[in-house]
Amino acid sequence: MNKKKLAIPSNKKLIAISLGIMVIGMVIAIQYALNTQNLISPSEYSRTVGWKHIHGLGIDPVDRTILYIATHGDFYHSHDGAPPFKVDIVRADYMAFNAPPSAGIPLYASGHPSTGGNTGLIKSIDGGQSWENVAKVLEPPVDFHAMVVSRSDPNVIIGFDSGGRGLFKTRDAGNTWETLQYPDYISALAISTHDSQIVFVGTGKGIFHSNDGAKSWTQLDQYKGLTILALTFDEEGILYASNQFGLSRSTDLGKTWEKINDPYLTITSIAVDSQNKIIYAAGYSPDGYQEVYRSLDDAANWQLIGTNKQL
Repeated sequence: MNKKKLAIPSNKKLIAISLGIMVIGMVIAIQYALNTQNLISPSEYSRTVGWKHIHGLGIDPVDRTILYIATHGDFYHSHDGAPPFKVDIVRADYMAFNAPPSAGIPLYASGHPSTGGNTGLIKSIDGGQSWENVAKVLEPPVDFHAMVVSRSDPNVIIGFDSGGRGLFKTRDAGNTWETLQYPDYISALAISTHDSQIVFVGTGKGIFHSNDGAKSWTQLDQYKGLTILALTFDEEGILYASNQFGLSRSTDLGKTWEKINDPYLTITSIAVDSQNKIIYAAGYSPDGYQEVYRSLDDAANWQLIGTNKQL
């Protein structure tokens, strides 16, 4: 019986076969990864962030994909809905925060430095990486927990001290201050997009508004007796409000309100990108976790950006 000799491939053929197997393997691996992205390790793509409380949201006026997130402990960015990441160099507690209403205006905040005490009013011109003092306002320095910067006149800033020591207003970006009367302990502040004289405050008794730059106040009938947790105007002049029963908005300076869908949070911070029809909301979930969401379809649906819950 004749035995056939097995053909032994040359070195060149072996190399070619090996390369072919490697290419096929790479294609299979890439295709598998694309088809099973939801199986990627959560440790690499988790939206869990180590913040304590979220105190403010804001949108960068130049790059509107950047969301600013001011928290009790650190300052974060989220880019186009991606998981948040820390940007501040020195830790602080940002108890109140306002994003720039337009290019060339600083970020403003107030709270507590890592060394203790109060910061007074502080500002950042590098997206929240570093902060410098603007004004103490009082001694000891103020600790604004509610604060707003006018969009029509960014030199106008109003803040309420958390210790109830006063409602303060500056017309020259923090150089001089006046003390104003206020209707009740203030939890939220908003200034009309088009008129810096029109001011709204949220309190434990509802919403009050002023037509004379926060010198006198009138209570709105809507939400009377309810605790208001957040107020903000968008660029078109629509006023958004949050209370313990959800999220609403008004197109006529608080005369009438429309209830809108919320991300199942008790919302304490709101930011609205009118140009791109995006709404951001932050607050605490029913189980107590601090979370940030965004909606790309006028609050019909919400997507999670970040949470301190272990996912």
